[in-house]
Amino acid sequence: MTDNGESEVVAKMAQKAFASSSNYENVRANYSFEAVEFFLRKLGVNWDNHDKAAENQTDRPFIILEVGCGTGKFTRVMLEVLKDKNVRVIASEPLQSMCEQLKLMVPDTEIIQCPAENIPLPDASVDVVIAAQSFHWFTNRAALKEFHRVLTPRGSFGMVWVLLDDTAAIWLKEIKNFLRILDENYNLVFPFMQEWRKVFSDLSQGLFSYPEECIDFKYSRTSSFDHAFKMLSSYSPVAGGSEKDKKDFHDLFNDVTKRHFKDQGIPLETIPFKFYMYWCTKKN
Repeated sequence: MTDNGESEVVAKMAQKAFASSSNYENVRANYSFEAVEFFLRKLGVNWDNHDKAAENQTDRPFIILEVGCGTGKFTRVMLEVLKDKNVRVIASEPLQSMCEQLKLMVPDTEIIQCPAENIPLPDASVDVVIAAQSFHWFTNRAALKEFHRVLTPRGSFGMVWVLLDDTAAIWLKEIKNFLRILDENYNLVFPFMQEWRKVFSDLSQGLFSYPEECIDFKYSRTSSFDHAFKMLSSYSPVAGGSEKDKKDFHDLFNDVTKRHFKDQGIPLETIPFKFYMYWCTKKN
């Protein structure tokens, strides 16, 4: 997503999709404490030994910048993991509606309203940059150059998504295939797509090391027919898409749930998810 025209189209779609930040907050998947703790340790956030921060500036805490943090679903779990630790978290988000919701959810956290491509922080000022459920919105060289700029030497960049696990639920395959077509229409790249690693490798050349990966953590959210529809239709290419896309998704959801659940008298009780976690190191 490097073309300016494409970026503008996607930005408008995102603004439309995320107009209701409270709906996003209520229906989207959460992060587990264990997965977030694992991810932070892989990024070098060692709260028992502040060597990385000490290397750069002895008097300051370890600093984490989260970009595109939305309503703070990841932020809140991260703050819980880091409670009473000498770590400073800065949350950033470009959309006003999301920032307002974020302030309600994490009122004591420093929040900056800015795009990933233009971060109002000094050079070499943060130890870790994290994009949780957001890197697909700014998969471009400009964002990665900005992360590289604000990171300290040997700083780390991490990406994490909580995505539908269609290997654990057959009925999700058709839903995921439909959503993937919409993603591709907007040139949104996700880690379950074959081209993801090549796209990241090409964009990050000279800036970051090749990313390491963990996709071992899984999570199931209690659900229902009504919640599942609201959650799935909150996905950006549906919520911010055309009326035809919304109607097609509505029809598909009704058909899939009828065949897999209602016709068999089975309730829809959970939705399975898989964590996709990646981390890499700044090249100096």
